[in-house]
Amino acid sequence: MKWTLRAVWTVVGVGIAFYLALTFWLVFRAILFPYVLDYGEGDVFWFTLKLARGMNIYTTLASSPPFDSANYPPVAMLLTAVMVPLFGVTLTFGRWLNFAAALILAAFIIRLVRARTNNPRLAFLMAGLFLGSTFVYHWLPLYRVDLVGVAFSFAGIFCVRRWQSRQRTTDDERRTLVLLGGAILFFLLALYTKQSLFVAPTAATLAIFLRNQRAGILFALALGALGGAVFLLLEILTQGGWSFGILALNATVWTPRVFVPLLTSFLVTYAVVLVFATVGWFARVRAKHFGVLEIYALVSVLSLALAGREGAWENYFLETIAVACVFAGVGIHALETLPRLQWVIPVLLLAQLALFWNEHDPRLAQKLFDEVRAGNEHVAPLIQNTTGTVIAEDMGLLWGNGKPVTYYSFVYSTLARAGRYDQKWEVENLRAGNFPLVILNRGTREDVDAFGNFTHAFVSALDYGYAMTGADARYVVYEPAPLAHFGPRVTLGDTFELVGWSLAPDELRGGEEMVLSIVWRAAQKPTARFTTFAHLETEDGAKLAQDDHEPLNGIYPTPRWAQDEMVRETYRLRLPRTVPAGEYVLRVGWYDTLTQDRLSAADNRDVIELKNFAVR
Repeated sequence: MKWTLRAVWTVVGVGIAFYLALTFWLVFRAILFPYVLDYGEGDVFWFTLKLARGMNIYTTLASSPPFDSANYPPVAMLLTAVMVPLFGVTLTFGRWLNFAAALILAAFIIRLVRARTNNPRLAFLMAGLFLGSTFVYHWLPLYRVDLVGVAFSFAGIFCVRRWQSRQRTTDDERRTLVLLGGAILFFLLALYTKQSLFVAPTAATLAIFLRNQRAGILFALALGALGGAVFLLLEILTQGGWSFGILALNATVWTPRVFVPLLTSFLVTYAVVLVFATVGWFARVRAKHFGVLEIYALVSVLSLALAGREGAWENYFLETIAVACVFAGVGIHALETLPRLQWVIPVLLLAQLALFWNEHDPRLAQKLFDEVRAGNEHVAPLIQNTTGTVIAEDMGLLWGNGKPVTYYSFVYSTLARAGRYDQKWEVENLRAGNFPLVILNRGTREDVDAFGNFTHAFVSALDYGYAMTGADARYVVYEPAPLAHFGPRVTLGDTFELVGWSLAPDELRGGEEMVLSIVWRAAQKPTARFTTFAHLETEDGAKLAQDDHEPLNGIYPTPRWAQDEMVRETYRLRLPRTVPAGEYVLRVGWYDTLTQDRLSAADNRDVIELKNFAVR
């Protein structure tokens, strides 16, 4: 039985090693990859480049539009900016920094688990589980600030833990100052890497206060005074741009639409780790160990509510995952003392590894690399040969091709949703077709709310003034396409108003395809799924050609539309080789996808007639 149990544990170890190998493969594959893999990489590196050039990255709304202002503190970007002269315009060092931060976190997990269990094997398993886990796997190949900030947070927590342990054995005031001073330094570095990393300093302050009220108060005052002094200095240097970038630009809307799927994914993906971590936490508390780590774990769980902010992703769970891996090691150690559970533990760990698998298939990662490379190679010539302001959701497309970033999509949309920014500048320019190119990531237009990088007002103006001229697996390219006709202004079913249309060619030619573009406006938010159609018919209704489809060929169903949103629909009518002589009319309309009932206008007609043709 012992040999069998060891064999199962060996399988667990091999499984974790396998996930580690996948993680390291992905990281080293990404470090030398020249293109942006994630939206956030594009904007973080843009501000890194500006810092490297000695430019201010924190500006106010009054300084433009357009304006670009960083919404992250500068520490991680400064660490990367100093390397730009050596590495050049490349994401390499930023990705190295992110990977190094993860390795430091793994080292802290090893140290903390080993100190509480005296089990090196278990400590290394928990560190491996952290590095190989799904959310960390997703985040490690990127140049982002989160893991760097969490590493600083853990360093501060480690200093406070050392202070706590020394309080039991010595009263060395100098050592106390060194440890608590180090904690303050690391917490400030964390907060000035990412401002939402307040969990660790909060937990540390509470832990110190519970042990020594005077020390806790002095610690809080010192942390607040130093942090406030830095804040005030940056505010003065940037003439108010610092507080605008760090506070105003992060005042995003909290919504269950974002929070519930993310939290559900986290709870399912890390189910076994969380169970073990809960056991470990309660085991420590029952043993009357309620120090900085236990408080840190509790506060980190409460902080998960931040994952409901617009734009949040798996990065909001990284700190909690690291803490959970520490307590999972403690929980496993506690359960190992129970003979009846010795088999259950490795079996549950195998189940945890199984939960990780869906997102770790290396073929998915390779597909992403291939799509990103192909997309960049496809659009790079377009950008390089274009003059004027180019809007690109992936800002790496701009700085990677020597263009400035003049439109910061997520920030503009965030401010607009919060009612703090009037999108008049971009809306008017889009409607007029003044930008030579607009490049969105694939999927953004058809799921505006899920991606959050644009508002319905933006995509509405885009569809009014632009048409899609190219697409690949990564990007969709839009170019100006003014409408030729702006009538008749008819509304069908009190829902879909015809704004304007264009037709090419505008005469019937046998064997050719007529392409009709119509911009529709939702007079009210559609509550059901509707299908739109364009029919070329004889006067008595016999069809010569037709195109019936849901919006954007089915990928943007009408319930996703917002009130007043405009959507450009393209209809393709293939004409027979021979068009019989006669009178024809181009008719368009809408019908309920489920019931097939057509929507009617105020005059009870269920079609809009756009153009009459005569074939002799």
